[in-house]
Amino acid sequence: MALECELKYLEADLADLAERLRLAGAETTGRYFEANTVFDRPDRSLKRDGILLRLREKQGHTVLTVKHPPEAPEPSALKIFEEIETGVDDGAALAEALGVLGFAPVFRYEKVREKWRYMDCVICLDRLPFGEFVEIEGDEARVLACAAGLGLNAACTTKATYHGLNIEYRVAKGLEPDENFVFEPGERAALLDELEKL
Repeated sequence: MALECELKYLEADLADLAERLRLAGAETTGRYFEANTVFDRPDRSLKRDGILLRLREKQGHTVLTVKHPPEAPEPSALKIFEEIETGVDDGAALAEALGVLGFAPVFRYEKVREKWRYMDCVICLDRLPFGEFVEIEGDEARVLACAAGLGLNAACTTKATYHGLNIEYRVAKGLEPDENFVFEPGERAALLDELEKL
C-alpha cells in the first residue's frame, strides 16, 4: 500500500505550464483521456468513511483503485491518502462482480491528463469539464518547491477532490446538483480526435 500525497493548484494555464516543463527538461508520458466510475454501497457508506472505490479506463487499460485516509494522519498542507491500485484484465466483468458484492456506480467523471516528472514530483496537468487544474504529487517539501519553481500561485491551492470541486462549481454557477462531470459528446469527440493526432 502506498501513500498518495498531493496538492491541487487552481487557475492554471496548462499550455504555458507544459511549455515551461518542456523547457526545464521535465519528462512526460504524454496526454491521454480518462473515464472513471466511482462505486459505493446504496447507503454511500464508503463516501461517509472517506473511502474511494474506482474503476479507471485509460489508454486501453483498466485500473481498480481504493483510497482511504491513513490510520495515523499527520498534519500536512497536502491531501494524503493510502492508495491501493491494480490493473484489471476485464473492467466490465469486475464492475459486474462489484455489483454482486453490493456496490453500484454512483457517479462518473472524465478528464484529459498530461503527466510529467520534475523535481522528484509527478505533475498532472488536468483538463476537466469544469476547468483546468494542476495536481502535484510528492512529499510536502518537494511539492511546494516544485510548485514555486513552476511559478504556481501558493494562494490558489486546494486539498479538495475533483468530486468536491465539481459540487462547489455547480453550486457557484447555480446549476442543478449532479455528481457526474463528463464532457459533452461533441467536446469529448473533439478531444479524442485531438489526442489521436498527437
